[in-house]
Amino acid sequence: MATSTAAQRRTRTRRLAVLVVAALTAAACSGARLDRSQQVAAGQAGRGSANSNASGISSDGAVDSNEANTANGGAAGGGTGVVNGTGTSGDPADAADGPSYISTLFGPDEDTKGITDSEIRLCAHAALTYGAAFNTSADDLNVYWTSVNDAGGVYGRAVHTYYENDNYTPTDAVKAATACRDKYDPFMLLGGIGFDQIPAVRNWAEQNRMLYFHHTATVNGSEGKQFSYTALPTTEKAGEMFAELMTWKFPGKKVGIIKRQSENWEPGVDGFKRLAAQNGIQIVLDRPVPQNKGSYLQDIIDLRNAGADVVWLWLNALETTTFIKQSKAQQFSPNFMVFPFNLTTQTLGDDALTPPITGIAMWNAYSQGDYSGPFADYADDMKQFEDQYAKYRPSVDLSGVGGDLLFLNWSAQKAMHQLLLQCGPNCTRNRFLGVLYQFKQRVTSSSCTIDFTRSGPDNDHRGGYELAVLEAYKAPSGKVNLHNIASCVEHLG
Repeated sequence: MATSTAAQRRTRTRRLAVLVVAALTAAACSGARLDRSQQVAAGQAGRGSANSNASGISSDGAVDSNEANTANGGAAGGGTGVVNGTGTSGDPADAADGPSYISTLFGPDEDTKGITDSEIRLCAHAALTYGAAFNTSADDLNVYWTSVNDAGGVYGRAVHTYYENDNYTPTDAVKAATACRDKYDPFMLLGGIGFDQIPAVRNWAEQNRMLYFHHTATVNGSEGKQFSYTALPTTEKAGEMFAELMTWKFPGKKVGIIKRQSENWEPGVDGFKRLAAQNGIQIVLDRPVPQNKGSYLQDIIDLRNAGADVVWLWLNALETTTFIKQSKAQQFSPNFMVFPFNLTTQTLGDDALTPPITGIAMWNAYSQGDYSGPFADYADDMKQFEDQYAKYRPSVDLSGVGGDLLFLNWSAQKAMHQLLLQCGPNCTRNRFLGVLYQFKQRVTSSSCTIDFTRSGPDNDHRGGYELAVLEAYKAPSGKVNLHNIASCVEHLG
């Protein structure tokens, strides 16, 4: 049988895409939305049997089919799994057709906002206020895109990312989102870490018809939202995983909970309690505290008196570090479960090892220069990250308290690069959503699987279900960092 040429494949895909779009348009005109099975069928029709190596990225950020990233969980650097619904074979020429399903969410005047023949504009709201605590600045966050742009951009388009400070508050996050819109008219708004900020900006994005790609947030308030998407697990899922961590690592132990007093944080605790009740976990203290409380002395006394063997700190990294320092000063050293950052472990030093702090994270750990053990699976990404920073931001100390934060940001940008590549040279907002709706892939060795194909109410907008378990360890450098004891898992036990 003769092998078809790229041109023939493009022609076939265009014909199929016309049929698919016609079916989607008919559904839209009748007021009906295609259900998941119809969308997947449309994607399969447009995709045929094409395989993909996911258009990997070389060490300098350029598209390189010989350095393919993981596809559908295949081995990094050599995967050839099917990329669901992209309608491409991984050949950049084939990507001209883009996704086989194209959304109709954005009208003609909205569809190409923030994207031109020469650039793609992104803007993020983030807690730049706390950058100094991690020894980072906004200028440190664009290294990956600088490398991509030096290699020719995304199909010739330079990616420009801007940042607005949200001060880690919902009110300021809405102001930052508004500033992003007014200053940069971006293709997409990005939401940094912040359980309280994201729900507020989701509402703003709906009112302003802004494409919004955000970090972890609660399911509550997401119902019916059409403009907001996340590739990460929900707040509720994170809470459930902390309960699974209790059962897996600390069976039979009593737990005390110190949690942020917030309606946007509480759903995670609700998820924890649901599984705790099922698994027989005894909760001896459940206490809300205001943001940046400062002194936790009475809480520590009450935890000790309640007989807590494990303390779950449902707080941010700075608050967590303060709490554990005060606890150690009171000679109270239970097992701590936390949101794990090198900021906490490096600040505490050996106190983070007695016993080792553990936690659930939406990202994999980073420890500069350690490519052994659990890091081996994504050492290629770590080395590429370090090479790019050595070239573009040599003054940044990746071994310090902000190295892991910069790595998770870099890894997310690399994943976004893959989404933009699969959107194709003719990418628009509607085409980008077409990629998301049918997307199931592990796009980099350091990221977990992104899966927007799961069925269920509003699940089209949620692509993350896997998390990592991190634990403090003494790194080869002598610093106390974190490493994975479980990577990209949906359940423990």
